[in-house]
Amino acid sequence: MIGNVTPWGDQGYTILEEGELNPGTHRLEVRHYLVADRSGETLPQRFPSLEVARSYIEEIGKA
Repeated sequence: MIGNVTPWGDQGYTILEEGELNPGTHRLEVRHYLVADRSGETLPQRFPSLEVARSYIEEIGKA
């Protein structure tokens, strides 16, 4: 299940939360983060934290 979507940087990339819905609390338990490019296609990598996903986007923006 996809949770919040956060735009990051100035190249059009977004970060998506992915996880499972906890039936007891009805909250999303985030397992990892995905990065989508400007056309909305998700990249194959999964990131363990929001900070790592942000760093990845910043690095590819330098290339």
